[in-house]
Amino acid sequence: AQAILAETAQPCLPFGRSPSLVRFAQTLAMQRLASRLPGQAHFLTAKDCLEAFAFFDSDGSGRMEFPEMQEAFNKMLAPARVNISAYKGKTFTPAKFRTTAERCHRKYPQYDVVGNMMKFIKENREKADDDDADITDKELRKLFDTYDKDRSGVMSIHELVGVWGYLRLPFHLIMDARAMDGSVSFEEFCGLIRDIDAAHPDLDVDEKINTFVAGLGAGPPDINTAPDQANDSAGAVGDEDPPKKKAFLVGINYVGTSCALGGCINDANNQKAALMENFGFAEEDIRMMTDDTDEKPTAANIRAGLEWLIEGADAGDYLFFAYSGHGSQLPCQDATEPDGKNEILCPLDLQDDWYANSIKDDYLYDLFYKRVPDGVRCLCVYDCCHSGTMADLSCTRVFKPPWEESDVKDRFLEPPEEMAAEVEAGAAAAKENGVTQRDTSFPGDGSKDLIWTISGCQDNQTSADATIDGQRQGACTWALLSALKTGGRNGPWKYQYESLLGEMRKKLKKGGYTQVPGMATTEEELFQRFYLANSP
Repeated sequence: AQAILAETAQPCLPFGRSPSLVRFAQTLAMQRLASRLPGQAHFLTAKDCLEAFAFFDSDGSGRMEFPEMQEAFNKMLAPARVNISAYKGKTFTPAKFRTTAERCHRKYPQYDVVGNMMKFIKENREKADDDDADITDKELRKLFDTYDKDRSGVMSIHELVGVWGYLRLPFHLIMDARAMDGSVSFEEFCGLIRDIDAAHPDLDVDEKINTFVAGLGAGPPDINTAPDQANDSAGAVGDEDPPKKKAFLVGINYVGTSCALGGCINDANNQKAALMENFGFAEEDIRMMTDDTDEKPTAANIRAGLEWLIEGADAGDYLFFAYSGHGSQLPCQDATEPDGKNEILCPLDLQDDWYANSIKDDYLYDLFYKRVPDGVRCLCVYDCCHSGTMADLSCTRVFKPPWEESDVKDRFLEPPEEMAAEVEAGAAAAKENGVTQRDTSFPGDGSKDLIWTISGCQDNQTSADATIDGQRQGACTWALLSALKTGGRNGPWKYQYESLLGEMRKKLKKGGYTQVPGMATTEEELFQRFYLANSP
């Protein structure tokens, strides 16, 4: 999409004193890397998409023409102006609306496209009775009425099974939920859907239903009312057991400094316990670096640990890297980033020399996406803050649980103020050189790169460091391990990646956190694989 925000109202530098500038500075070192991966989970949910679209769909048809879409973009992103002329003559459904917004947002990181959209929604939202429901009555009514063609107020069991099959959900759940008498009323339909969604959160029923509804403006899809019910796997893709597993875990609390955290060492210890007890990792194949270990998490030691992780890796092996600590950013000195910034991880000795002792995104990109051999499976989990690449929900909020506002810290380390001018100069140099969008190319054949990344939150959000279940820990790591432990229809510790992301988001939301974890991979089908190859 050749869509560019022509200008913003004012420069957004990450080092100023104002809350909006500090907010903009919150950063995660791996998010830019994740944005380069072609297979990415949506960071604008289908529910968000439907809500945003409804503000401008005046006739409720589920469709907007190009002039309406142009007006919607301009209004939501004002005072910036958006040019989406490449879509002239197109008709937009909520699903197309989401695709357009996310595509623009990924390619033009210097403009907070989705973040500003969600800010607009927050400011203009009209509270509804079921506003907090994962699936609202309004959306369920749209789906129900689409297939209640005779307006009799009932949907036949054949039509229900057809919709279920189209969503690629297990058929036995319909039969297990209740005795069917050949049809369901709207009330029965709502109860059935919500009961199954609550009982099987790993299936992401709510997101699939909302996505289905978001596409109805283009016309209802044809459904097979007599599908093959023998294929009841919901799209699961099995994995061979890895011949070798290695893990490198880093947790930095920055003890004794002004930027101290409390939960990062616990994150690393909890990850280690999960790997050994539930995923078959041997202790000798796990390397730990925290403030408490003999080998401290300095820049040199972290680089050495990452080299150890990939050393000797062969096709079929599984590598796991988890980082809990501060994230930050540095000025981009070669004018290749449109926002003038490079994301970094923050080793224990970062403040001795920000440039020499930072773990930069380019280094991590080269390590995992160029040097890891083909066929090696690699999962990276980053529980820290981030900025400038993939903004998301309500980016202006302070992300703290309501019951412990004073106890939560953000995992963002603010760079020295003197670097502000360098960031501004870097952004100006990029613009002068014609760099207006990020390079999203992937080296070589992406189908041979089996890589997943999970990040703690979206653009301009913070990963919380808080007390949860009586222990200081990162909200993202807690949500990840809690979801795995609870398990879904395949039992504890067996989760497909895409379903796992949905359950993490739900746990954070129910816990009072508004940070939204992200996930990226190299191929769409990899979302259907199981976490760390632990398939049923």
